[in-house]
Amino acid sequence: MTGAEKSEAREFVKEILPGVFQIQLHSSLKGISEIKVYLIPGQDRSLLIDTGFRDRECQNRLEQAMDSLGISAEKLDVFLTHKHHDHCGLAYILAERGARIFLSPVEERHRYDCLHYSHGESDDQDEVLRYVGITAEGTPRLWNMFKDLVIADKEGELLIEKFPYSPILPGDVFRYGQYRFRAVSLSGHTLGQTGLYEEDKRILFTADQVLNGIVPIVATSYKDENLLNRYFQSLKEIKELYSDCTLIPAHSKVPVENPAKTIDHIVFSYLEKINIMKQILDHARIPMTVRQVASIAYGMEKIPENLDQLMKLKMVISKTFSCLEFLYEQDFAVRTERDGTLYWESP
Repeated sequence: MTGAEKSEAREFVKEILPGVFQIQLHSSLKGISEIKVYLIPGQDRSLLIDTGFRDRECQNRLEQAMDSLGISAEKLDVFLTHKHHDHCGLAYILAERGARIFLSPVEERHRYDCLHYSHGESDDQDEVLRYVGITAEGTPRLWNMFKDLVIADKEGELLIEKFPYSPILPGDVFRYGQYRFRAVSLSGHTLGQTGLYEEDKRILFTADQVLNGIVPIVATSYKDENLLNRYFQSLKEIKELYSDCTLIPAHSKVPVENPAKTIDHIVFSYLEKINIMKQILDHARIPMTVRQVASIAYGMEKIPENLDQLMKLKMVISKTFSCLEFLYEQDFAVRTERDGTLYWESP
């Protein structure tokens, strides 16, 4: 590594705690354009928490960071907090170069979801689109836009290539340098999202569960996963058990400055949106699809005009789905299914 390369690496590699190096990575893709991953050098093997985007510039920056710290892929363990494209886009490349990958097997339950897809799995995408009320017959323009999004993703930034991995279970221990981490469930943003907790030093890597100034998306479009309720339970646990910890998120400012206040803000934001959706259902004269509720709740009733708007609609539809499922679970909404599409109405 040349002197110039080392100097450049120092600009985006930051030691945030003793032996914990933060690497800020970027993508040109709309919707999510920044993530922070973490390198912890060890005597024998080192740890990387998440990998960043499937993007050449992102890959180059990660490789520079590893080189600057003297870490090779052959001696690297990669802990993937969850299976979204910004967190494990480069996992397959690192695996090919000899890294060991760790991931919760729960994250393999869907091949198409809010923020990722697999090539050749169009049936899953079709099912999800029909669930939320986007169909080739009823909403052809939107249907084609979502179908074309996968085709237009020529660089595959949303794509997660297959890679071998060892399963993570809550309670599993990972030792690197001066740190002894325990895997903890952070179900909510995704069903199998997992964090790392250092009990002695009171550190918790929270992935996308708790973020400064951002309300995380509860990312699912599949029924009966109880994901928003799981998220609320997880936030309650973090507030009760880890509020005195240094919480290290994957996005926004690091660390989370006031865990209890940040968690309260997230919960209240969701409850406010849930109440708005309940009012929409209460005033509706006919059963509504997820897309219809989302378009009113988020003021997105027009067809998206660009990729940025389409990505935003993709995310708010997923968030709306989770809120409607929560209303259904609490008996504040009735859910029916007809021809593969879910409909919602007041009891």
